[in-house]
Amino acid sequence: MDVDFRIGEKGMTNGGYGDNQEGCPFPIKGKGHREGKEMRKFIFTFLPASLLLACLAMVISTCGGGGGGGGGGAPTATLSGLSINGPSSVSEYGTGTYTATASWSDNSTSTVKSTWSVNSQAASISTGGVLSCLQIDNDRTVTVTATYSSGGITETATMDVGLTNIATIPFTAQMLSGNAFFEENTSAGGGYDSSLSIFNADFSFQQYSYEKPPGTSDNVTGTWSVDASGKLLVNISGQGTITAERISDSSTEMQVVSDDGTGPPSIATFEKIVPVDPAKLPGTYVGSDGYTWVFNANGTGSIPDFGGITFTWSVDPDGVLRMPSNTGYTVVFYARASSQSTATSYTILKVGFPEFKTSTGEFYTYYGGIGLTRQ
Repeated sequence: MDVDFRIGEKGMTNGGYGDNQEGCPFPIKGKGHREGKEMRKFIFTFLPASLLLACLAMVISTCGGGGGGGGGGAPTATLSGLSINGPSSVSEYGTGTYTATASWSDNSTSTVKSTWSVNSQAASISTGGVLSCLQIDNDRTVTVTATYSSGGITETATMDVGLTNIATIPFTAQMLSGNAFFEENTSAGGGYDSSLSIFNADFSFQQYSYEKPPGTSDNVTGTWSVDASGKLLVNISGQGTITAERISDSSTEMQVVSDDGTGPPSIATFEKIVPVDPAKLPGTYVGSDGYTWVFNANGTGSIPDFGGITFTWSVDPDGVLRMPSNTGYTVVFYARASSQSTATSYTILKVGFPEFKTSTGEFYTYYGGIGLTRQ
């Protein structure tokens, strides 16, 4: 898992829930064919030899015959140079993508697949030209090299890239205690993953996660602490310890770099969870899950287009919206800081969305994030 705080781990998404045909010529036979043959004989018999040779030369020239193995075109362009394109700097734990451009003797250029290398253990570069900056203590410069060969000619290009150290901001136990953080990522092809990480005041840790594919959710527990240097330590039952450092913070989100000890550290952005305001909630919403959600002012509600589900709703002391329903399950909404509202009502309520068995409180599933838009 890369915390991202995502333990061990990318659905309901964002709330998850020709035939070729050839003509065939038909040659004309009979008298016409014989007459054509006789005419050709007449021409070859009576044309002056000098004129005949001139005609033949003209035909050969027009058809491109006689040159360079039947092609007779311009000579093939040869490789004359190579250059590298990409960012001049990459931040610690960040990546940059580089491409190689070949120059040719006919003054043309083209992007080519080259062999890549970098001259420092502080960075690595993939066969596709993606440079990854590892953990560094200070700014430094590395040299990226591309090599390409064509037609027996080899060209090499180099580019200096600055690696930039990221200053970290210490965590405090007070800023984490009793708070929760939401994360989600989408990828090409419909991939989606999300996590909801909860730092309880008793230093217990809970995380719900969803990943598509395969379209499954998970629930892990553990403990958390902050060491003397301000690093966050999350110990996951049966999985080990994840170390996280904060690199930026705002009123709505924070960026952290995390290290689970199994691979290079990674950077993730976590949106802050905020209390639901019950006075702003009543109304009818359409969710990004496609369903209509109705919240009545008297604390009842329904999802009319999902089999007539009804529920009661309330906001607990931690600001979490809880909705036990007639299905035997309780939906729980953790409001995200990117939700939008007026002074009196939500216009868009964005949430992280786990569900539990009402009778036991046992975790049932986590759907990821959804957005509810007021109608």
